[in-house]
Amino acid sequence: MDEKNKDVAQRILQAAIKAFDKYGLRKTTMRDIAESAGMSKSSLYYYFRDKKKILSSVIRQEAKTLIGKLSMAVQKAASPQDKLRAYVITRMRLLFQLSIYYASLTEAYLEQYAFIEQEREAFTDFENTSIQNILSEGINTGVFRITEVFTTAKMIIIIMKGMELRLIIGKSMDDLDETVSTMLDILLQGLETR
Repeated sequence: MDEKNKDVAQRILQAAIKAFDKYGLRKTTMRDIAESAGMSKSSLYYYFRDKKKILSSVIRQEAKTLIGKLSMAVQKAASPQDKLRAYVITRMRLLFQLSIYYASLTEAYLEQYAFIEQEREAFTDFENTSIQNILSEGINTGVFRITEVFTTAKMIIIIMKGMELRLIIGKSMDDLDETVSTMLDILLQGLETR
């Protein structure tokens, strides 16, 4: 795809995000996306054959953004404790911002789409690996006392997923930041060597 076509495709994806936010994933039509992009429906079909392809592209783009920013946040942190804190806080904030990706992970009807399940699995694998790496570093540097890295990583992920409910219900990051910080304080106290 040449540069001009890439720019148009990107414009369509940004328009799709606005339409999905406005109408919801299920109710958004190709006409809604075309209107949001300022183009005809037939022009839209030149770039994407259906809403599923657009949604798939949006989700992959947001997943790539999420993974990139999480990786960067962890790399910037110095200690294993700071890395875990950076990971969790960045994750919660980004899921709030990346509304289409987050909605795709929470709307049950989308489970019928294989690409959604593939994205979920890929993100879960990324999370497991990232958290296990942080925990292993903590063990190797003597700051964490953990015997089961895999199980501890799974438990941390379960805690984060439980906190996502506040994103759905509250739609506010204000008190979520305080909740995340308190949870991390408790978690780190349990992980750190004494």
